Amino acid sequence: MQTIDFGKKLKHLYTAKRRIQEVEAGASTFFAVEGRGTPGGDAFQQAIGQLFAAAYTTKFTLKYDGVVDFKIPRLECLYLSAPDKTAIDQWRWRFLLRVPEAVTAGHLAKTRKTLKERKGLDTRAVKRIRWKEGRAIQVLHVGPYDQVGTIYCQMEAYAKENQWRLLGPAHEIYLNDPRRVAPEKLKTIVRMPVRKA
Repeated sequence: MQTIDFGKKLKHLYTAKRRIQEVEAGASTFFAVEGRGTPGGDAFQQAIGQLFAAAYTTKFTLKYDGVVDFKIPRLECLYLSAPDKTAIDQWRWRFLLRVPEAVTAGHLAKTRKTLKERKGLDTRAVKRIRWKEGRAIQVLHVGPYDQVGTIYCQMEAYAKENQWRLLGPAHEIYLNDPRRVAPEKLKTIVRMPVRKA
């Protein structure tokens, strides 16, 4: 069975340069968890844990059953509410992990039951969704997460110069693990949907 690797199959969406580029992101299937709270806080971390637990359990179950095999992709996050530093504990976000279309809602339901019975882990918050981002601009940020704001300012300037209108939500893709990489070496793809102004 061939392993699906989205990093290779959709290279234009999972690699980026340090100059802003335009991309097109078609409709795809994801496991998703929505929540509210400070980025990096307890709710944030719990959501990540639930999402990865569901993805890995589904992956190995479907590989064993001969349905499909896929590499767990990079973690993505959509910021659903406009960043407001005065109310950071109220930020709304949605974590995403891309999965093959062959992964159904029924497979996810089976995974939820397995995780509850074997590990006592409640993953009801994990949903299977279809989402299309469409035309967007993206750029690679290298450095601490709390400095990503400068990238959004650059993207606003680029959009204005090229007669684009920035839409939402803000989209970040995390290319490495902050537990294993120094803050100054962290790599994040920052993407924003656009349309002609």
